[in-house]
Amino acid sequence: MNNKSLMLIFLFSFFIGCCSQSMIISDSSVTIVEADCWLNLMPGGNPSFHYSGTFSIDKKFIDDYKFLYVKVFYKDEMIHQSQPLLQFYDELITDTTSLVRFHFYSDQGIKVTDKMMKAESVDLLLVFQIKDNTVEKLVKEIPLTRAY
Repeated sequence: MNNKSLMLIFLFSFFIGCCSQSMIISDSSVTIVEADCWLNLMPGGNPSFHYSGTFSIDKKFIDDYKFLYVKVFYKDEMIHQSQPLLQFYDELITDTTSLVRFHFYSDQGIKVTDKMMKAESVDLLLVFQIKDNTVEKLVKEIPLTRAY
C-alpha cells in the first residue's frame, strides 16, 4: 500500500472513532405527522405559549425509545425548551410495518417572551433517544397562531 492509502484508512478510522460517542441519526423510525404552535393571548389570564402534535414510531422500538425534549427556535435562536407530555393515540398496522402513534403537547403556562410575540413562525426540534442513538426531527416554519 502506498502512503496515501494508509493515510486515508487512518483518517477514516479516526473519524469513525470520534463520531461514535455522540451519534445523531436521522432515520425513519420516528415520523412527525403534524405539529402546531400557538400563543394564548385571551383576556383574563396570563399569555402562554403552547405546542402540540402527533408522531409515529415503529412498534419494534416502542420499548426502547424516550422523547427527550422539544426545542423551539425563532430565526435560528432557541427561545424555549421543555419535555413534552405524551398521550397514546392509536396503532396503525399495514402489510409492511406496525406503527404506534402518540400525541405530544406542552405543559400549561409557558410564559410568552418578547421573541415569541415577534415570531410569525417557529421551528421545532424534537429529540428522541432510541436504544443508544439520538434521533432529531426538525419541523420548520410552523405558523405561530395567536388566539385572542
